[in-house]
Amino acid sequence: MTLRNIAYKNMRNNLDKYVMYYLSSTLVVMVFFIFANFIYNPQVINVRTMEELEQVAARILYSCEIVILLFTVVFTNYSISNFLRSREKEFGLLSMFGLTKGEIRRYVMFENMVVSIASIATGIVFGMLFSKLFFMAIAAILRLKTEIPFSISIKGLIITILCFIVLFQVIGFKTSYKIKSNNIIELLKGERVAKPIPKFSKVKAVLAILLIAAGYAMAVYSGIAIILTMLPILITTITGTYFLYSQFSVYFTDKLHKNTKLYYKGINMITLAQIIYKLRDNAKILFMVSILGSVTLTAASTIYSVEKTTEKQTGLYSPQEVSFIENGLSTHNVIAPEKVEEIFNKDGQKVSFKIKVVLIKGVNADSDADRNSKNNDRVNKKDFYIMSNSEYNMLAKEYKQLKLNLKEDEIVVRSYNWVSTSEKKLFSDKQYLNINIAGENKKWKLKDEITGGIINTDEKGASTIVVSDMEYKKLEAKVSDKDQYVYYGYSLKDWMDAGNSVKEIKAAIPKESLKSFQERVINSAMLMQSMSLIFFIGAFIAILFFIATGSILYFKMFNELQKDRQEFVALKKMGMSVEEVKSIVSIQCFIMFFLPFVVAFSHTAFAIKALSYLLEGSLSLYLLTIVGIYFILQSIYYLFARTMYIKQINNWGA
Repeated sequence: MTLRNIAYKNMRNNLDKYVMYYLSSTLVVMVFFIFANFIYNPQVINVRTMEELEQVAARILYSCEIVILLFTVVFTNYSISNFLRSREKEFGLLSMFGLTKGEIRRYVMFENMVVSIASIATGIVFGMLFSKLFFMAIAAILRLKTEIPFSISIKGLIITILCFIVLFQVIGFKTSYKIKSNNIIELLKGERVAKPIPKFSKVKAVLAILLIAAGYAMAVYSGIAIILTMLPILITTITGTYFLYSQFSVYFTDKLHKNTKLYYKGINMITLAQIIYKLRDNAKILFMVSILGSVTLTAASTIYSVEKTTEKQTGLYSPQEVSFIENGLSTHNVIAPEKVEEIFNKDGQKVSFKIKVVLIKGVNADSDADRNSKNNDRVNKKDFYIMSNSEYNMLAKEYKQLKLNLKEDEIVVRSYNWVSTSEKKLFSDKQYLNINIAGENKKWKLKDEITGGIINTDEKGASTIVVSDMEYKKLEAKVSDKDQYVYYGYSLKDWMDAGNSVKEIKAAIPKESLKSFQERVINSAMLMQSMSLIFFIGAFIAILFFIATGSILYFKMFNELQKDRQEFVALKKMGMSVEEVKSIVSIQCFIMFFLPFVVAFSHTAFAIKALSYLLEGSLSLYLLTIVGIYFILQSIYYLFARTMYIKQINNWGA
């Protein structure tokens, strides 16, 4: 019997040990190939409609390829090293039967080569199958007018094969040399060597909580200085997390041992007795999974939060995609509304909502308003447009906002604060506003101030005042038709596709009137497409990291399977039922999978709290969305691992 025959039979009889390593490696190869096929595909390069975003997409994907390769080095090195440690008894037997260290290394290298080739081949096949979907998704995100034709990049294919063959074999060769340090007796003992009672340091156990608390406190109280405190936060939190698993977890479990009421209840004695060893033995793994999970959750939550915050801010200050203000009730010195609608119709743009509102201009008569506007041209407390309560309510109904019911002496201000991304009010210190209209001052009681516009502001960032219908009629009677303003606004169904239409409209407007035209299509569409692209590609990397964390835990559990088997078989002989054994396994699996999840969620929550100071807004909803998805995926992984483990237990009883 040759070494290859032994390797083939071993792999065929122990598929459960190889399956997660094979599937995880396949996923890594698949994602890498999809990205490489996009970057080096000549059909993609020929799609010139991508313009600037072509370069952005390419740079992001290049960076992702490097991240995937670095991740593969760490992940594969860990997987193979851990896998070899679990097979020490097998290598001891081979040594006893006369195999040299070199032959055992060739045996291991051959196994690794078979799994590597299978992973690369499967990953490329699935990469080819999913490349078309990836192209379609990129085309949809970038709003490309031309479909990206499906084809296979030979260059991308060769790069993928070479990178992973070299990577897998170099790591396999390197890790196989770890076998030579053990003698035959040590290898045959494997994991049957009695383990000492886990020890811990009370000082380090307390220090774990203090360091994590200090990191959280710095994240919460740093405010906008978070950029400067980021490194100290990372150092203290990571150190505290390591002590949390290596010291505090053992300390906490030891305290549970000493609680006799809890310890001697049901199966707790066996469960706690095993957990204290598993937490000690797996401290580094749980620490690594927690940090990797924190990075994944924080990165995904950050990208998603920034994207949604940007989208919210864009709509907050520019509710209509296109707008312009005409000076005078009967003149069209900017552009005729009929011309605008003609351009939209010609390009196939559907107008979902259009408005025409008559406004009256006012100026803040208070002296501090003019001084503030001069000191900060992004915060305008001086200029206002005045609209009636009924026209406001018509807009509020369209945009699903609260309607107003104002008295004659009351006003509500819709203000614009371009300096801050939060909804900070400009007139929070005012109870009354003194507004000059057509040379006459009018004082109103400020009932409320709402941040963000119901209509687009002008180039000066003028806010909007809402007055009662009766008050508006009085003002209208005092102001001539030529001193009134007409606001035209258009909301588009597919506004991110309206770039060409907006450019044509701008070209039709006289230069001297361009300042009266406002739009959020050209710049915002590019920004939102970039954000969507980053989030889409980031999702691939996040899924990759998630699979890694789950696979690491899966490997560790199944590498300890033989040791656990001896313990559980002994317990069954002592009278413990199969259901009780399954309960113990379920609890252990749950702790192994969800303890790192809880720690990662806690770290991410405070990281996002720190980010909320920079974005000046609550990001809790965005965080919970990402965490909810992560929790569902983690639960699926847990159920899969538990099912596979219990399947092995059922086989023991056969």
